[in-house]
Amino acid sequence: MNKSIIYYVILGIFSSYFILGNNFFSFTNMDWMNSIDMVQDLVSWKYFKNDIWRFPIGMNPNYGIEIGNSIVFTGSVPILAIIFKTFKFILPENFHYFNLWYFICFFLQSYIAYKIIYSLTKNSLYSFLGSLFFLISPIFIGRLVMHMSLAAHWLILFAFYIELIVTKKKKLKYWIFIISFSALINFYLTLMLLGLFFIFTASRLLDDKNFKLFFTENFLNLIILLFVMFVFGYFEVPITDSVGVGYGNYKLNLASIFNPLELINHGQILWSNILPSIKMSGGEQSEGFNYLGLGGILLLLILIITSIFRFKDLNFYKLKPFILIFILFTLVALTNKIYFSNIEILSFNINKYLYGMLGIIRASGRFFWPVYYLIFIGSIIIIYKNFSTKKSITIISIILLLQIIDLSNGFFELKNNKVFAIRDNKKNIFWENLDNQFDTIRTVYINNNSSLIYSLKNVLLDKRFNKTDIFRLGRYNRAIASKTRGELNLKFNNKLLDEKTIFIIENNNHLRNLKYLFKNQNAGFFFIDGIWVLAHNQKSKMNEQDINKFDNIDFIYLNLNKKIDFNFYNKENIDGLGWTHNQNLKGIWSEGKIATILFSSNLNYEEEYIIKIKVKSLSIKNNENLKFKVLLNKKIKKEFSVNDVKEIINETIFLKINQNEVQDNNYAIDFLIENPVSPLEQYNSPDGRKLGILIESLELSKLK
Repeated sequence: MNKSIIYYVILGIFSSYFILGNNFFSFTNMDWMNSIDMVQDLVSWKYFKNDIWRFPIGMNPNYGIEIGNSIVFTGSVPILAIIFKTFKFILPENFHYFNLWYFICFFLQSYIAYKIIYSLTKNSLYSFLGSLFFLISPIFIGRLVMHMSLAAHWLILFAFYIELIVTKKKKLKYWIFIISFSALINFYLTLMLLGLFFIFTASRLLDDKNFKLFFTENFLNLIILLFVMFVFGYFEVPITDSVGVGYGNYKLNLASIFNPLELINHGQILWSNILPSIKMSGGEQSEGFNYLGLGGILLLLILIITSIFRFKDLNFYKLKPFILIFILFTLVALTNKIYFSNIEILSFNINKYLYGMLGIIRASGRFFWPVYYLIFIGSIIIIYKNFSTKKSITIISIILLLQIIDLSNGFFELKNNKVFAIRDNKKNIFWENLDNQFDTIRTVYINNNSSLIYSLKNVLLDKRFNKTDIFRLGRYNRAIASKTRGELNLKFNNKLLDEKTIFIIENNNHLRNLKYLFKNQNAGFFFIDGIWVLAHNQKSKMNEQDINKFDNIDFIYLNLNKKIDFNFYNKENIDGLGWTHNQNLKGIWSEGKIATILFSSNLNYEEEYIIKIKVKSLSIKNNENLKFKVLLNKKIKKEFSVNDVKEIINETIFLKINQNEVQDNNYAIDFLIENPVSPLEQYNSPDGRKLGILIESLELSKLK
């Protein structure tokens, strides 16, 4: 075995131990996995491991239930999940491979960097020193603790290894393998590799004008990739749910390479001991984070200065693909809104269809990673080529020491349990005493929610629960999610609960709605560790604390003549089940066939009152009738039928209140939508939600 491999194996073990401590040696201890993203990856692995084998191979339907799809849409490192699922019958119940993944990444990140530098310098010591820049890279370490699968930066390095080292005859084989293999780790990395491959082949096309070879190589690579994607379940999610809005939300800032502050798992890491943080948006400090380190900034300056003063000596013929990578990947990462710090430098519009496609790479700031590593590779090689061996080693050693000193603050913040803090992992006694019939845990409103996974980590990992719709997926079928939410809401309104399912209630407005529906039923409501739980036929098990807390749940009081504006940020909203919020929209859309508003008000019934509701409806293009009813405390008050709608209707609904329609000064307004439709069905929009009417505001007033 090559000695260098042994050295880097040892280095990988040491690095993993530095970050994880004794947790590195345990494959069953899960207590240290308390970053939000790591917990959701752990939960998805549990449900995948415990399920039967299906086709496509990556299918994981119990994680998400109706919305469940492939493990490739999680951060659980699919290739390792598939390998270890094969051996699940001989593995311990709580087995995981996350610490092994740390070692793999540390080992390959440093070893491939060494191979690249050594192939261009033939100096072992210099190559070893140069490889350490890649090992301690903030963008690499940060991913390990936030999005594990995205820490496979060695895939990017291997792409450069192929182009710089591998012989021409073998390049295509290596490229096909690494691109298809990357799809079993994280598709963001696959997209980067595809971009790199296209640039390298296009560059060769400009040289040899061999169009046949160019199209053959790209076509063959793409076909094999698509086959791998099919086999492992990528196409279980419609293409419309892989594109959409969001390009530019998590972009690169021109100041990102100088900014040492990284937002990570709702906390922050200041990587520099020397440089201050730079004010930017949250997205630019998380997905757009690309701090070079003080040593890296110095290497960049050396690269720039050398390029200027040795301009005539540069072989642009050979550098052509790398220059293209630098320009194109930087532009994609910056997006159409270019900022330095919080100052807008340039902004321009993008064609809506192109914008939709670019929505695939919502976290565009990640696309600077190939450029980031090119900066280090290029500057390290330039130093060696322009100085004697002794001087080169001295220079790189000084810069490396500066880099370590600068970045040490970030490493010790990680080491001091900012990310890997041990939480109280004891389950509430409620879960231990739960009847054995319950085998499924769901939410009353299905949502792609990582924070709830975090809160219920140990419950979800319990062997009892075989299915859950508490999930976090990179891509999922939004139309099915909307359909499921609507069907579940209809069941609630018919006072039906699955006898094998525990429901989690996240939203207080939903809780009020469910109390209104089930208060006279035998359902149990439990307040467990800050979360409300609803269970079929468990009312007798409610303790005094649960009962008292439940009894104190009241409808929100609505003052006379006070207008309620429905929007994402209004905490006084009185919406119950059946609504969907959009933070960029004034109002709330009904979703599914029923949506409810609830409030209370102490009125003098010697006078007459009305409820004024401002509504809009979705424009229907296929001549279907938009029909809906408005009920007050289960009695029909209004019926609407809108035919051949060409414009979105916009009107105010007036509901007169009769004394005999009131129950304990509480008011429940139900909107029954006969035929909700989705923007996907009507306009080929990526939005698959079944929508009906939009409510902008509500006001209670005296009848004049």
